[in-house]
Amino acid sequence: MKRFLLPEEECDNAMTSGVLDILTVVEQNLIERAIKWVKREIRQRCDVAGIQYSKAKWRGFWGYFQRPWLEQYNVSVWNVAGLNNELVARTNNLLERFSMELNDRFPKPRSTMATFVGVIKTLSAQYVQRLTGIPRGRARRPIRERIQLPVPIDIPEDIGDDSDDDAPAVAELQSDSSSDEEGGEDEEEQ
Repeated sequence: MKRFLLPEEECDNAMTSGVLDILTVVEQNLIERAIKWVKREIRQRCDVAGIQYSKAKWRGFWGYFQRPWLEQYNVSVWNVAGLNNELVARTNNLLERFSMELNDRFPKPRSTMATFVGVIKTLSAQYVQRLTGIPRGRARRPIRERIQLPVPIDIPEDIGDDSDDDAPAVAELQSDSSSDEEGGEDEEEQ
């Protein structure tokens, strides 16, 4: 979002739980409608908060979102709808998990080589002990915090994409299916 120079307040509205992250939990066949709902929700939250909605910047963001997350990768790669919470990965990379564990062990950011070697030695000994203890019943699988996923919403079938309209979103009572983009460039609102 920073790449598109979206104002911090608008990003905060989008990143509020239950807005942009709702795309990860709606049924995969409803993604198109969910994107329209998210666009409308961001715009409405901006209007309610008295924040001017940056139409052109959001259009750039959604153009970016479309290419990698809908066209390049299948929705099933990042959408966790229908999965048990226990199956949802906490990181997308095992090295990232190890890196977080390492960072938690160092007393200060720029430790000495001796500290680094000591931490690695301790970590490897604990890992070996854990692996050998599991079959013998001495160790158990670590209990991790449960991820709080947003609750999926009911998206109306006739929801329109009004993110490019000039009228305030809050004043609208019913969706107007004007999802056609104008041919010209809109001026960026700030």
